[in-house]
Amino acid sequence: MSRLITLFLTVFFSTAYAQEILVPPYLQPGNSPNLRKEGKVIIWQTDSIPGNYKVECSQVSAASAKPIVAKANSVKLRLSNKTTFLYRANLSGLDFDATYSYQVGLNGNTIYKGSFETRTKKPKTRFAVFGDCGVGSPEQAKVAYQIFQQKPQFALLTGDLVYSYGRELEYRKRFFPYYLAPEAIPEKGAPLMNSIPFYMMAGNHDVYSADFTKYPDGLAYFYYSDLPLNAPIPTATVEAIGDTETVKVFKKNTSPRFPRITNYSFDYGNVHVAVLDANSYVNPVDHALVNWLMNDMRLSKADWKILAYHQPAFNSSLRHYDYQIMRVLAPITEKLGIDLVLTGHVHSYQRTVPLRFSPEMGATDNRYTIAENGRVNGEFKLDTLFNGKSNTKADGIIYVTTGAGGAALYDTEISEKPELWKKGPPENWAPYTAKLVSDRHSFTMIETDGAKLTLKQMDVDGKVFDEIAITK
Repeated sequence: MSRLITLFLTVFFSTAYAQEILVPPYLQPGNSPNLRKEGKVIIWQTDSIPGNYKVECSQVSAASAKPIVAKANSVKLRLSNKTTFLYRANLSGLDFDATYSYQVGLNGNTIYKGSFETRTKKPKTRFAVFGDCGVGSPEQAKVAYQIFQQKPQFALLTGDLVYSYGRELEYRKRFFPYYLAPEAIPEKGAPLMNSIPFYMMAGNHDVYSADFTKYPDGLAYFYYSDLPLNAPIPTATVEAIGDTETVKVFKKNTSPRFPRITNYSFDYGNVHVAVLDANSYVNPVDHALVNWLMNDMRLSKADWKILAYHQPAFNSSLRHYDYQIMRVLAPITEKLGIDLVLTGHVHSYQRTVPLRFSPEMGATDNRYTIAENGRVNGEFKLDTLFNGKSNTKADGIIYVTTGAGGAALYDTEISEKPELWKKGPPENWAPYTAKLVSDRHSFTMIETDGAKLTLKQMDVDGKVFDEIAITK
């Protein structure tokens, strides 16, 4: 993938231009879910002095074309007794399969330059997947650096973006510096977000700050993300808590994103991805959301269909094993022809064999049974012939947990030791785990080429320690 290196030109600190950039400009996909229209959103944050910003965007291969000019809109954030401004510039009417340069201007002066590639319509993609990252650790920086070396077209983040509560201050200290580093250095991170969009999802730590009486800068996921708005709002969703005025201001400053962007879908090349909220307040079989998911997947003509949510339905770790509520979606996702389910939450890498699962039904009603501890029993059907090398046809869904993006690792003692993975009776656990590596930080690279998908898991040294191919 060609890339123009982002240049930091000038941040003005003079009397005339007193703005301090707290978060440099970065890309978000915006409300562009399908491959009919293309657009991007540029977001940045400054201190308490407002500015009259605009963004100019030009296609690199069509230098003579008139540039796209977008005036930046801003919201004034008064959080934790500090005032900042959060700016957004919507770039619409972009061509697919094109490289654009952009610059952010203030009062006639260029303060930032960058570039990005728009989504492709070709049957090829290359993207990174990782989660459980924003702690400010050396390993987080190394993961970012290695992802940069792989030159992905976009990144899909599997939740728990920042620790420990999803606050605005945590994003500014433990997230953006690592993915908006001025240059790619293993000890610092890399300039990723200014050139590729991050498709983010809300994990449990991202919504722990929903009580504004405790965390006035909470639920910052809805400030900093700008994602497709194509899913319905389910009956049970994250709820902002606090005094009436504080909640009112939060909802105004995050409209129309709150609470919609915890569920969405998008197309990229020959891949269709649906993202679902899997936090403890959700009903995984919410009628409106399930109907949307079914229609969304059935209407997709993509070669590859992927479902992503934070808390895994199938994992063999010691930590978080009992939270299995997303298992009840398995019969639906199997009927929809979903190829992969990507999750985080457990700070390790795990990959199952292709599997099918029939959840246990209640004896007196027609409902799935979820135990008090969160376990969902049922009947497993495992494709043990698939190996991703000589046999690449999968009979079932492959579930991948990729939550080793920077936070402290879980259960390192069970890494690559199958004899330690068994968790219970056959109605709750079966030998579905093909690979479990918990002793190193890592990320997932997925590449599609027509009817072939390749998945690689890479560590902080750039070493591939798991690789499979799936073919249609």
